[in-house]
Amino acid sequence: MKIKENIRLFAVIGCVFILIYTLIAVHPLGRELQLTPVWSISVTDRNIHTGTDSSGQDTLLPFELGQNMGYFTTNGKIALLETFPFKATISGTYRASFGQDASSIPFYTSPAVDPAQENPAGTIDGTGFPFFQDDRIYLFPPGGYGLAQCNTDGSIKWQFDYYVPLICFSSSPAGTAAGFADGSVIVFSPEGSVTQTFVPGGSEYSIILGTALSDSGTQLACVSGINDQRFVLTQEKNGLNKVVFHTYLDNNLREPTLVHFSADEQYVFYGFSGGLGMVDCSSLQHKQLPVTGRILAVEEYADKNIFCTLTKSEDTYSVYFIEGFGNMIGSFSFEADNAFITVHDNALYVGKNNTISRMDINWK
Repeated sequence: MKIKENIRLFAVIGCVFILIYTLIAVHPLGRELQLTPVWSISVTDRNIHTGTDSSGQDTLLPFELGQNMGYFTTNGKIALLETFPFKATISGTYRASFGQDASSIPFYTSPAVDPAQENPAGTIDGTGFPFFQDDRIYLFPPGGYGLAQCNTDGSIKWQFDYYVPLICFSSSPAGTAAGFADGSVIVFSPEGSVTQTFVPGGSEYSIILGTALSDSGTQLACVSGINDQRFVLTQEKNGLNKVVFHTYLDNNLREPTLVHFSADEQYVFYGFSGGLGMVDCSSLQHKQLPVTGRILAVEEYADKNIFCTLTKSEDTYSVYFIEGFGNMIGSFSFEADNAFITVHDNALYVGKNNTISRMDINWK
């Protein structure tokens, strides 16, 4: 009789446990990131060299792969293709190719079907290495002791010479931030006046390995020093720039690294020896994500709150997807000699050797 009663008791307990577990454990499945291939093109296929999109509406996106550069359209056409023997720089507004220690460098704007028939937008008035960031034109002199910003015709707008080499650089609509080998970050207004000189300190060897200036100019971040390497974030409060967050980093990078603010300035990213760091600029919360390789780029799907990060480790490139504040939701890797990523209108464009592919993001 006791055995039957025990069996009934265990059965009742089991049923109650199953009911409670079901109520607690059953919940809707989370969203899954899905990348849908749309097209893939070869940048060296001359048969698709078609000029600008026939509708005149398609956005032209710049690319640089190996010794090729140009523009492609969002519907998979090569609008312009140029090869260059030494170096080149390209943005959505300007492009130029140049040799070592070149001088009087011509640069161009909107692409034409035949580049040989195109007139230069201007000529950079100086010697060194040009760099384009959107519609801003910079020139770095031989040796790297300083920098200059140019007008739209290529003439020198302002120039700054320094006693130690420039290590890293950031440009935004609010101005320019330059990190130097002596451990100082100097911020310039768009007109070239010095608006801030920041020396993070706190390390055995002073050097700035990465810096970024937010689009509003109210936030500045940097990776500084060797031995007690740090990430530091400053914000402008009541007209004064104050350190609002800093953290010491494990191990030490000994090469320049990426520092990047999101478009809305809510987050700032930085590369360190263990992966990708991320700080919420409002709450000052901090996360470090163990991605593999050197951080090359951070792009964002603004309306989906997703960030794409491109890294490189030897011949392997990896793309990581991060949702919100440090939630890793996916990744993929590929081998290539060179690569890039660009996000535009919620489509991801991946350049690999001589190929560009478009993938649209969806939730499943």
